[in-house]
Amino acid sequence: MTIYWIYNIPTWQLGLGITAVYIAVSLLGLIILRGWIYRTFDVHPDMNEMTGAVFSGVGVLYGLLLGLVAVATWENFDAVDEIVSKEAASVAALYRDVSGLHQPSKARMQAHIRRYLEGVIHEDWPAQRKGLVNKSGATILSNLHLELVRYKTYPGTDESLYRETLTAFNHLTEARRLRIAEVNTGIPGVFWAVIIGGSLLNIPLLYLFHTTRLSTHIFVTLIYGIFTGLMIFLTASVDNPLRGEVSVSSEAYDAILDNLPALDPEAWNHSGLGQPTS
Repeated sequence: MTIYWIYNIPTWQLGLGITAVYIAVSLLGLIILRGWIYRTFDVHPDMNEMTGAVFSGVGVLYGLLLGLVAVATWENFDAVDEIVSKEAASVAALYRDVSGLHQPSKARMQAHIRRYLEGVIHEDWPAQRKGLVNKSGATILSNLHLELVRYKTYPGTDESLYRETLTAFNHLTEARRLRIAEVNTGIPGVFWAVIIGGSLLNIPLLYLFHTTRLSTHIFVTLIYGIFTGLMIFLTASVDNPLRGEVSVSSEAYDAILDNLPALDPEAWNHSGLGQPTS
């Protein structure tokens, strides 16, 4: 069972749609079944205490499940955001190390890194929001790695700086793999089956409450339907941190791309601005 198709829907439409479905199911079920339930189960005011106890018990168990799932989805969202931040930081560290190497390899490596950042922002992110993995970034990193391997054979190579640069490159590739692995992660289908099934099974319990006025029963059921729909929407919207509109942004890469010149001491010296202060 997969619900990834929902990320192709604008967030406001998704929230409105899920809430509308729960409202419709709750109210239509009440209007259609209320009379039959009252006659079949001989619903009377004295049953409200027992029905309330059952509804509370089921509600606690379901609320606990939904709460734990909501916490898990947010923790996963936060973890992916941290992975993205680490990848952006790895790009910055690699660019700074490359800036200490000799020309013309330095310029070629810097160009590869710039293209990588532009690819992540303009190609990877739109693809990820659709559940796709863009492979051009891997090609750019392969070309960068080839350039690093060739650089080692140049006379006068600073071994310590070269090793540091290679380490930074390895950190970047590792962070990229971690991000790519998260493109299609989310709550397992069995959890969604229980979450949605449990929410629908809770609704008929509302019909067992005895009220003298139908309008009162409708109002209570309406509130429950809205609340349940919103909770399902919240969980679904943040289920996959890299898909849909409610997802981890590429702002960390944008910030690095905009400040690449500040990571190259030679560029600062040539511009006459001196060394950056931070």
